[in-house]
Amino acid sequence: MPRVDVRGEICPRPALIVRRELADLEPGDTLVVRGDYPPAEQNLRRMCTTHGFDVSAADTDEADEFELRLLVTDMSSLPER
Repeated sequence: MPRVDVRGEICPRPALIVRRELADLEPGDTLVVRGDYPPAEQNLRRMCTTHGFDVSAADTDEADEFELRLLVTDMSSLPER
């Protein structure tokens, strides 16, 4: 399962990094994203939900960090940039 660490990054970098990683995945693949910037978590959830990815949160050991699991579905699509 691919993982990406966006801790220490602020918007819009986390979304750009995650977008690049998701572009290389196929339906059924899951990308695990770890971060520490609350606006990035909100932005990633919104971006992924809007584009058909399933988003779920995982527990982390650190109170000020988040971990998201982004599942690529058959309905997932990212517009060309």
